Amino acid sequence: MGNLKNPKNIFYLSVIGVAMLAMIVLCIVYSVRQKSSDEIDAGTAKASAEPKKEKVLVTVSVDTVEDGLRNMGTLITQEYYFTQVEKYTKDKKVLGVFNSSSELAYSYDGSVTAGIDFEKIELEKDDATKTIEVKIPPSEIQTVTIDESSFKVFSEKDSIWNPMKMEDYNASLGQFKEAARQKALDSGILERSDEQAELLINGFIRNYSAFSDYQIDIKQ
Repeated sequence: MGNLKNPKNIFYLSVIGVAMLAMIVLCIVYSVRQKSSDEIDAGTAKASAEPKKEKVLVTVSVDTVEDGLRNMGTLITQEYYFTQVEKYTKDKKVLGVFNSSSELAYSYDGSVTAGIDFEKIELEKDDATKTIEVKIPPSEIQTVTIDESSFKVFSEKDSIWNPMKMEDYNASLGQFKEAARQKALDSGILERSDEQAELLINGFIRNYSAFSDYQIDIKQ
C-alpha cells in the first residue's frame, strides 16, 4: 500500500492509464473511419451497378413512314383461285342458206389477284389530335392467270363447214379470262383486298413506337 503512494509508482500508473486511454480512443476512431469507408465503397458500387437512366426522345417524321409504304410498290393483297368449265360456240351461215355450228366445252384452272398501288398512299399527321390520316387508292384486279397445263376438253363438235381455228381458241381463252375476272369480282375480291391492305398499313405504322398512341384513320 505504501508502494502505491510512492511518487514514482504514481507516475508510472498515470503513464499506463494515459496510454490505455489513447489506445481506446484510437480504436474508436479507426472503427468509425472504417465504417464510413465501407459505406462509401458500398454506395459507389451500387451507383456503378445501377445503369444511368436517360430520357431518350424518339422523333419519326411521317414522311419516313410514307416513304416506307410507297417503297412496297403495287402490293397483291388478295388472290382468288378457280376451276371453271366453259363452252365456246362458233356459228356461221353457209352460203346464206343454213347455219353451221362448232362447239368446244373445256376447263382451265387459274387465279385472279387484286391489290393496291402503295406508291399512291398519302399520310397526314395531326399532333394536336394524335391522329394519322392515311389515304389509299381502291384495290384493282392486277392479274388473271390461266394455267394452260390444266386445260381439259370435255366435248368438241367441229363442223366441216365451220371448223375451229387457232384464233377461235384464242378468242375462247379471252372470254374465259373475262368470265374468271367477273367471278372474282362477284366473290368480293376487291373488298377483301381493301381490308387486307388496311391491316398491313395499320401494322406497318404501329411498328414505329413514336406513333403507338396515335389513332390511325384509313380512307379511300
